[in-house]
Amino acid sequence: MEYMRGLFHRAPADFLLASEEVLTRGVGLGLSPPTVRVNIFDPPAVLVGYNQDVYEEVNVEEAMKLGFSVNRRPSGGGAILMYEDSPGWEIWLPQSLVEGLDIGQIYVELAKIPLTALRYLGIENARLRGKNDIEVGGRKISGTGLYMDSGGIMFCGTVLLDFNTRLMLQLLRLPIEKMSDKDVETFEKRIVTAREILGSKPSVRDVLEAFRRAVGDVLKVEVADGDLNEWELGELQRTVEKYRSSNWIYGYKATDGRTFTKICKYKTAAGLLRIHVKVFENILEQILLTGDFFAYPSTAIHELEANLKWIAVDDVPQKVIEFADRMTIHGLSIYELANLIENCIKD
Repeated sequence: MEYMRGLFHRAPADFLLASEEVLTRGVGLGLSPPTVRVNIFDPPAVLVGYNQDVYEEVNVEEAMKLGFSVNRRPSGGGAILMYEDSPGWEIWLPQSLVEGLDIGQIYVELAKIPLTALRYLGIENARLRGKNDIEVGGRKISGTGLYMDSGGIMFCGTVLLDFNTRLMLQLLRLPIEKMSDKDVETFEKRIVTAREILGSKPSVRDVLEAFRRAVGDVLKVEVADGDLNEWELGELQRTVEKYRSSNWIYGYKATDGRTFTKICKYKTAAGLLRIHVKVFENILEQILLTGDFFAYPSTAIHELEANLKWIAVDDVPQKVIEFADRMTIHGLSIYELANLIENCIKD
């Protein structure tokens, strides 16, 4: 592979999501060239993952009142806000380029591209954390995801140029929506933006150029401006109707698996511990640990949270115990912490 097409699209959610599906299929079938794209959702959008229930994840009425569209991604993962301050990026490649790698290895290999792009933006020391988060100094700056179809693979994510935490809490149904102001501030410390790191917000053009350079460097290819081809445009005309349909957006309903949001409070020798969890069909989708305890190193709690996301409920205690040599909470053993978390995620 010597060439990749570069695209930029500012468009509604139905177009951008339909094109994610079409280009993944097209690259896999050899009908589309390998492609890198940066996009802006206009109007802004709240997106849920493929396996989520919109009404469990999104305050739909509030989103529409604030001018956000609501839609469902073809890929998995959690609910996110997409707007001017969080441009999206996608990289489409043939699956043959990652043949023989498992999902975790694919993330590690392809994450080299956004990590390089962040360096071009002036953001040093970014790294992959947990399954699919990218963090700087222990704080999340990007999430990533994978989608595969017909022999094609899409690696995608966002870059937090700036972020409005209060808006996120207003639109998403998170286990933190009843938190105190102090706890919201604690949550805000878990994320970091390009503006905070650099002192100013990079432009979308900066992001576009950084990703094109990063793709060129990591994959050893030339990236050139391009347009959608005739086959892609034809497929988009058909596929976009799917992403406009109420059945696609709202039709998914939770099964009989355990699904709940809960906040557990425990008084421990280490201090007050609050465990905020969202369990979806026996999978721990969200967890936040807050309180007046002391953890060492200070970013270890964020690291633990990232590694517990999207883990089967039954596997969570052992995953916590694996952190025994990576973190210390004064007055609370890792085994006690695992037990408290296990109690909390039992409905």
